[in-house]
Amino acid sequence: MPSLRAEWWRSTCTSRCTVSSLGVREAMSDQRRISAASGAPLLRVRGVSVTYGVQRSIADILARRPGGGIVALDDVDLDVDAGEIVAVVGESGSGKTTLARVITGLIKAESGVVEVEGEGPNDWRSVGMVFQDPYETLDPKRTLGEFVAEGLEAQGLPMDRIDASLEAAELRPASAYRDRVPEELSGGQRQRAVIAGALALNPKLVIADEPVSMLDVSMRAQILALIERLRREQGIAWLFITHDLSLAWAISDRVVVLYLGAVLEEGTAEQVLRNPSHPYTRALLAALPSTDPRAAGTHSLAAGEIPQGAAPSGCRFRNRCAHAVEACASARPPLEAAPSGAAGHRVACFRAAELPAAASVARHAPGGATPSGGA
Repeated sequence: MPSLRAEWWRSTCTSRCTVSSLGVREAMSDQRRISAASGAPLLRVRGVSVTYGVQRSIADILARRPGGGIVALDDVDLDVDAGEIVAVVGESGSGKTTLARVITGLIKAESGVVEVEGEGPNDWRSVGMVFQDPYETLDPKRTLGEFVAEGLEAQGLPMDRIDASLEAAELRPASAYRDRVPEELSGGQRQRAVIAGALALNPKLVIADEPVSMLDVSMRAQILALIERLRREQGIAWLFITHDLSLAWAISDRVVVLYLGAVLEEGTAEQVLRNPSHPYTRALLAALPSTDPRAAGTHSLAAGEIPQGAAPSGCRFRNRCAHAVEACASARPPLEAAPSGAAGHRVACFRAAELPAAASVARHAPGGATPSGGA
């Protein structure tokens, strides 16, 4: 929506689809899975926590106790390297959008650190944002040229990047689109226009919140290919937020699984989506359409729905987990090395080493039935 995007600019100044239908992953180079950076990450998130609806009684205030509320993010750590695409996945209500808004400065975290290139939020000209709904993001009364110029004006920068941004988003020639208003565009063209707005400041990192969820399958594939091209040609890193693991598989180098504001599993796309260690990740995968007709209609997401109130004690997922034991209620499992032993693959589950082999859910994994490392 225009007001939300304007707020973001001000803050920077101070049908489920399957992988086979997308056809994007197969077209990407092998180097897509390797981070382009070395040393410090481009984006560094450490210990970020956000609570909504905090209410404190007089007794709480006098005793200096925190009030109650809904924890949207709880001690979240996240890195994105230069030129890397990291997908943050989870159901609605898991905290994905809150994380995006903290990173872009739209929400202030209660605690924790968010840095881009080692700098705090007042120095983030190198971060772009793509909101979920292009129909709300674009002002119906403004032309695309005016939309792209908004960020340049806010930063006091010259207007000569308008045409370059439109063409980088594959709205070519720019002269044919610069003076159009949103009602003259298709859904895919609108999302390209939103991406053009994000490109105006030459960002090193773009936060994309469900950027293809409102598009049809063919247009999703085109936008994913555009994101990959921008990464490959311009070195732009992306934090790609989605509820759809097929999209995460198609586009990402690494995957972070978020549930009730906590990271439950993280690793490369191969590690997390072909050899999942957390019961929640496996439940998300099992809910995907299967190419095996014997599995049709027999798999769904974990029992129950994501809680709307306060998170349970201990493991966030324990109330919906078939593998939960007493220990899961008494302590929060740390995020530590997964049973796979693969570098960078971490899981927050006391029983991860006891779960059946990942092959039991591999037929639902995006990209085929063979687990990572299989024949």
